[in-house]
Amino acid sequence: MSDIIVPGFESSKLIAELAKVFDQMSDDERTKLMKQVNGVFQFVIKNKEGKEEIYTVDAKKEGKVFRGKGTKADATLTLKDEDFVALASGKLNGQKAYMSGKLKVKGQIMLAMKLDSVFKSIKPAGAKL
Repeated sequence: MSDIIVPGFESSKLIAELAKVFDQMSDDERTKLMKQVNGVFQFVIKNKEGKEEIYTVDAKKEGKVFRGKGTKADATLTLKDEDFVALASGKLNGQKAYMSGKLKVKGQIMLAMKLDSVFKSIKPAGAKL
């Protein structure tokens, strides 16, 4: 999992935590989440230096979180590192972020709304997307 954490990307720590949660889920819990979400999310995150990292949350086929591109994403979300951290921690509303241009979504935008379920697995009082 250490390959997920990238210096200069605070979001990578949260994604590593999400990967840990996925890894520790029982098969029943993972299956329930995958049935509820049923999507592959790709996050394209830019840090303050302009560097870019890609992370994939597969809540459709494998129930895994990893760094890099995976299978074809159902929704690709592009945002700044600090905006991802704020979104995942519930400090930034996903709809407001989208409307203000802080969050760009390609693919199934309605699927992106289900990310709340995924983020809640890190922090029960989690984000509102």
